[in-house]
Amino acid sequence: MTAAEAGRPAATRERTCGAATPERKGERTRRRILAAARRKFAEVGYERATIRAIAAEADVDKSSVIQYFGTKQDLFREAVHWHIPIEELTSTDPARTVENYLRGMLGAWAADPDSPMAVLLRTALTSEEAAETLRRHITAEAVTPLAATVAAPDARLRAALSGAMMMGIASHRYLLRMPDLAEADLEDVLRVAAPLFRALIAPD
Repeated sequence: MTAAEAGRPAATRERTCGAATPERKGERTRRRILAAARRKFAEVGYERATIRAIAAEADVDKSSVIQYFGTKQDLFREAVHWHIPIEELTSTDPARTVENYLRGMLGAWAADPDSPMAVLLRTALTSEEAAETLRRHITAEAVTPLAATVAAPDARLRAALSGAMMMGIASHRYLLRMPDLAEADLEDVLRVAAPLFRALIAPD
């Protein structure tokens, strides 16, 4: 996996031969519902999004959404889940590691404005349910595994600060569209930001 792919949901591989099976058709429907849910949650927030509206967005029956995901809460948690492959992005070279982290985070956001990561941050601003999901997910997917790579007594604090800075840069660049960050070349952002992150996660 490349750094630019970090944070993206894993795509289910499709077989190229043979007739479509009910399982394959069901998996396509499931992915369509997840994509529709991300769009709807991003558009109106967690509280206002309804299963009926998500079903209409996905062009399926409401019963299909319930069949595949159960409750709106369960659908939301799956729709906004993403995995950060910290171990794959970590190398023996601290400079390379920092660049991998930053490219993974910013590349995932740039590639898809409705990515699980972006949708979760948007909804977390207006919903306590989404905010709690974000807290749990960032702790499990970013802070804990990143802290394990930091050789310092305050490793978890350093990892938490790194995560906060990365999420801040991503949200200002891609969600809030702050002009100085949104219009900056990604290479310039990396050039200026990388030393700050290296000081946190690879202290001398």
